[in-house]
Amino acid sequence: MISLAVSYWLGVDLGSMMTVRLHLAVIAISVGASFAALAVSVPAPELERFSDPESVTLAIRAEFPAAGGAVRVAVYDDPAAFLEEAALKEQAIVDKSGVAVVKLRELNAGPHAFVAYYDANGDGLLNRGGVLGKPKEPYAFSNGVKPKLRKPRFDEAAVDVAPGAVVVMTLED
Repeated sequence: MISLAVSYWLGVDLGSMMTVRLHLAVIAISVGASFAALAVSVPAPELERFSDPESVTLAIRAEFPAAGGAVRVAVYDDPAAFLEEAALKEQAIVDKSGVAVVKLRELNAGPHAFVAYYDANGDGLLNRGGVLGKPKEPYAFSNGVKPKLRKPRFDEAAVDVAPGAVVVMTLED
């Protein structure tokens, strides 16, 4: 109901609603509210339980059977180094509920872009194939960015975070 009202008020169609929701979630963080930054189009209040006042938390959901598998994450804080040199790399195991949680205690407040992938074969690499080198393993960018035929830009994937924020990403098979 609220989504329709916001969509109508802003004059955007429902296909653009994902961007509106993301901007509203990020604004909540910037004013110090206790809401989570959501990097998906659908709010995930059940994942707010992972919030930690001393760290930024990544909650990576797998939309496929993945329990016990590894999710690898790269964190970028510099637009010039985006997708080239990560400021931080972490990994976590997907739990029985299909969620991998990464606590980033050393992350400073500000804009960061996150990339996660499910290491399906356990080789520690994001396996690619085809002419364009598209990843063969499930992957996700923060803000739910899914560009076609190009790499995403830092400004598209950047989320303004601070300790206590929960950034939710969804891996789709």
